[in-house]
Amino acid sequence: MSHIPPQNPYQQPDTYTIPQALVGSRKDQALAIVALVTGILSVTVGCICFSFLPLALTAIVTGVLGMRKVSQGTGEGYGMALTGVILGSLTMLTYAVGFAYIYFSAQSANNY
Repeated sequence: MSHIPPQNPYQQPDTYTIPQALVGSRKDQALAIVALVTGILSVTVGCICFSFLPLALTAIVTGVLGMRKVSQGTGEGYGMALTGVILGSLTMLTYAVGFAYIYFSAQSANNY
């Protein structure tokens, strides 16, 4: 004879929790995502109303902050943050070279 008490079929089932080791800790990716999106936007739609400047600066700043969070171990998305920094920097460089070219071309044209 077994000494297992009979189970009540109307009893509330025990709740099941997923062990923390299986879930892992969720790390923040918000800065990396913002850096990537604004970096892409600065390249693609940056020429509209000089919006490249705030978009590129936002991509660079949030990308650097996102990479800092990853190095401290509190964030994820190092690749996205790095891509945002690269795209923002390339946009700033491209427009700086373009404006310098236009400025010096106009200066040399006025000398003739």
